[in-house]
Amino acid sequence: MPLATPTRPMPLPEQLRDFLTDLLGQAAAVDKSKQELGIGEDDPAVYTGMFVDDAGVVIGACLANLEFAARAGAALAMIPKPVADDALKQGALVDNLRDNYYEVANIATSLLNGPSVPHLKLTDLVDGVPDEVRDLIVRAAGRRTYTVTLGDYGSGTFALYAA
Repeated sequence: MPLATPTRPMPLPEQLRDFLTDLLGQAAAVDKSKQELGIGEDDPAVYTGMFVDDAGVVIGACLANLEFAARAGAALAMIPKPVADDALKQGALVDNLRDNYYEVANIATSLLNGPSVPHLKLTDLVDGVPDEVRDLIVRAAGRRTYTVTLGDYGSGTFALYAA
């Protein structure tokens, strides 16, 4: 009988806190959220990082609301908080914040990779939640949603999913 593929461990809030504090140079406070990030059509903007295995199959994803994506993108490059606030007023990430958040999502793959699970990598950052990620969310063995406060930048929601 073949051995089952091990379940991908999901980071504890303390692990995400330490990761974000080290990456962004901002004190981070992280708590498990009691509800998942809204992904319906009437929900606020969501940005999806699509994680694939070596065969190109979507096996994971990170989702962030606009608040987290803008604030993390600003904090990564030490862009002043008012730039993130302006993105929130506009309802979308501006190019530099989007590029910076892409890097945050890319480095976040390290939270899900490990020696006993198939390697995953970020291939794309998209607006909204594509159907293949919605399918993944339904069948995800690992899922965790976090409420994150990034120093003076403010709060947002970040979620990780893995098959």
